[in-house]
Amino acid sequence: MRIVELDTVFVVNGRLAVKLITFARLIHYSEKYLLQLIKKLLKKRIKIAFKWKRNWYIFLPSTSIKSIIQNRDNTITDSGNDGDSAITPSGNSINTDWSAAIDELPPAVNTVLERTSFSTTVVNNRLVIPTPSSELLSLTLTPKTVTQFIPPNLGMFPAMTDYKYGYYIYYDEDKMSTFDPGTSGTLKSTQLPAAFFEICRALDAAENSRNGANPGLTPRRNISTTVSFDTGTIAVAATLPVTTSIGAGGAIDIVVSDYLGSTYSTFANGGGDLASDTLPEALLEMASLLAAAEKAVTPAENQPNNIQIQFDLETGSATISGNLPFTTSAATNGDVTVHAIDYL
Repeated sequence: MRIVELDTVFVVNGRLAVKLITFARLIHYSEKYLLQLIKKLLKKRIKIAFKWKRNWYIFLPSTSIKSIIQNRDNTITDSGNDGDSAITPSGNSINTDWSAAIDELPPAVNTVLERTSFSTTVVNNRLVIPTPSSELLSLTLTPKTVTQFIPPNLGMFPAMTDYKYGYYIYYDEDKMSTFDPGTSGTLKSTQLPAAFFEICRALDAAENSRNGANPGLTPRRNISTTVSFDTGTIAVAATLPVTTSIGAGGAIDIVVSDYLGSTYSTFANGGGDLASDTLPEALLEMASLLAAAEKAVTPAENQPNNIQIQFDLETGSATISGNLPFTTSAATNGDVTVHAIDYL
């Protein structure tokens, strides 16, 4: 369960009106796309939203969308929405009509609206809407904890200044994370999330190479990396074997075991930010750097939590789970490349 905080709320004739960007996050749709739909509805004199001081606000339906869809064939309308005149903060009169809007909106949008709850509650003196979390889980490994991630076309990232999802993303270079891949090493990425994804891909490929070359041995499936074009996220689930020892001053040293062997797991750090010399070690080291970078984001309430690391000393394992946003591009020959977005 997660919550969507209602940034600015207007109560108009007993009706709640929230910012369009908040509504977009609630139903997991692009704000720009929803604004296009609203403007199309306005051309047909169907009103469910209004503009005030550069922001668009949309009325939350007072009757569930599911009820409207189920009963529209019986001409049962959304009471409180249809023919209900209200005065907006700018002094204009508006007559909302969610039933008419449902008839005009695309079926896919109606399906999402039908599944979404618009019930409000108060948490820590703030008006919020609870929504179910969507977990991106591996097919073979289940992380101990999974945090829902907002896709790049729905969220705001400090380094991102503009985007057209699937085509281009512009960054503010001053706000991007930095990573030194070294010279002539395994990695080429210069930002932390991209470097983490690069190691995940390399370790996944190393497991496949080892398993393919040794069909008589038990396959190694310690990492699963799933790229979802539907959600715009990369889901990573990894369980690495570790050994522990007690160092000077009682400090516990945790070392990742090379479960693939040097033939497949060799990693060249290139003298950069990483000191590891095997891919499993590099994955844990890189995940630790990325998790630390998340904690360095200020203010604290804006800190992302897209990477989680948990150690189980009883079983001798380290569990890494992550959800990263990505963008794609197509080369002239049709090859598709996937690039992890620098969300820091």
